[in-house]
Formats: sequence, C-alpha cells, structure tokens
Amino acid sequence: MSTLNTTHDYYPFCDLLHQKWFDKTLQFEDELKELFEVDYSPEPYFVLKNGSNPLFMLLTNPGAGMDFQKHENFEMSNYKAFANILGDIYTSEQFKKDGGANAHRRLIKSITWADHLGYNSIVNIETIPFHSPNLKKSKALNIIGKSWILSRYQEVLRNFLLNKPVLIVAACGSKTSITLNTIKNSKWLMYQTEIANINIENLKFKELTKKNGKVSSALFYDNEKYIVLMMGSNNLPSI
Repeated sequence: MSTLNTTHDYYPFCDLLHQKWFDKTLQFEDELKELFEVDYSPEPYFVLKNGSNPLFMLLTNPGAGMDFQKHENFEMSNYKAFANILGDIYTSEQFKKDGGANAHRRLIKSITWADHLGYNSIVNIETIPFHSPNLKKSKALNIIGKSWILSRYQEVLRNFLLNKPVLIVAACGSKTSITLNTIKNSKWLMYQTEIANINIENLKFKELTKKNGKVSSALFYDNEKYIVLMMGSNNLPSI
C-alpha cells in the first residue's frame, strides 16, 4: 500500500494527500491546525491552462477556503479531476464578484506572462497546500520544520521542480527600489527559491516598471527560473 512516506512523484503524492484528507486519516499537527483551515480540501496545484509545455507558477498557499472545498461537499477523492476544474472556477466572473478580484487578475495576467516567456500551459503550485485567509509567513516558516506533512510535501515538491521552469510571483515593500537584495532580505522568498531550485547568485535583473524614481516591479531570471516582484501587490505587471 502506498504511503506519503514512500510516494516520491509529485502528482501521485498530491492524489494520496487528498485521499487521506478525504478519508480523515491525515494526521495534522496541532500547530498546523491552528494556522490552516484543514477542514477544506488541500490544494497543492491546479491546471490554469492545459498544454504540452507548462510553466509552473509557485505561489504561497491557497487563500480562504470556499464552500465547494468543504469536506462535506466531496463524494469521493479524485484530486486530478478536481485540479482540472479549479482553473475554470478561479477565472470565472463569479469568483471575481465573490471577492477574488485580485487573484482573478493575477491568474489572467499569468497566462499572458506564460505566453510571453514561451510556454503554452501554466500550472499553479502552492508552497503550502492548505488554506488560510491571511497567512503569516514567519509563522509558516516556523511550523514547516515542525510539521512532518509540510516537510514531506515540500521535499517531494522540491524534487519535482528541480529541472522544471518555475515562476515565483511575490509582493514586496515600497521603501526602496527592487534589487537582488529584496530577495535576499526576505526569509520567505529565500525559502521559495530553495524549493524552486533557484541559484540567486546567477539571477539576471530586468526592470519592468518605475514609480517615483524607484524600480517598482522587476523580473529576475536564470535559464527557466523566474521571479517577478511587485511593490505592494502580489500580482503581475502588464506586459
């Protein structure tokens, strides 16, 4: 019988994670339950646009859980099928009206960005697969080392992303221009670069927008690894 400890491929691992959540055999640590909405379906990834040449967009974690993601609304566990409909839900006008306007905008722009970078598909990947309405990243980093579930998930994810094209999208402060130090000074971004197998010393820099004399959005890239930072908003600038 497959277990989370013996499943090493990312997609089968996500299927099994969801199955164990559905069966209520997934053992959550108390601290994890305090920080995340574990009654809502785990959401490790979803397919935003199908194609043969995907770009993997590494995000933080799913936001607040929605009614359709509650345990009681699942008749069975089939995460692959669920992941394929999430893209349609999150890019719908209804999701936008229900308070997901910023996420909706980011998703639509990410499709354009994937095309711009030369990819015909995009898959959203979550650094943490559990829902929370407002995640404190310092607390998240603290619990990762204590949670077997998160540590194991991220071990599998890191191996999966090793030789894959990855785009990290993140907000940053507005006090100073965006530079490589913006990444280096963020413990969360440094952790994500580790997950994505990005060597930050190899990153090249491209200014995207400027505001009040400061670089307000920028692209960092090395081969097929990309980071887009934007002041104040976890979004993507228009191309």
